[in-house]
Amino acid sequence: MRPRRPAGFGFAVGGAFAIVLSVAGATSAVAHSFLVDATPSSKEHVAAPPKTIKLKFGGGVEPSYSKITVETLDGKVLGEGNAAVPGKPRELTANAPELAPGKYIVRYRVLSSDGHIVEGNYEFTVDAK
Repeated sequence: MRPRRPAGFGFAVGGAFAIVLSVAGATSAVAHSFLVDATPSSKEHVAAPPKTIKLKFGGGVEPSYSKITVETLDGKVLGEGNAAVPGKPRELTANAPELAPGKYIVRYRVLSSDGHIVEGNYEFTVDAK
């Protein structure tokens, strides 16, 4: 005769396993370097063309394998860069080209410290004086 398990045993073990899986998944998702701040920021209107583009990510990034570009709305690349900010492993900067009034796209492709590639883009506008 087989010994009986207490009622609810399977549910308790299954629930504990699900919690472990969800915590493990959350930990790996948090490690990716998603964009958390930018200067100029998304949809921002600036009175003067920026001298640099500064991006801050939620996790560390590898500057040697990352790139920031400034483009026109039709995709023409005006400038690119990937300079690390000393002492700030989550930040990258790029010198901005001389920009006339108009809308621009900042595109980024970064290699996170956890080995994942994160890509994205946003627009900002340089207002006419």
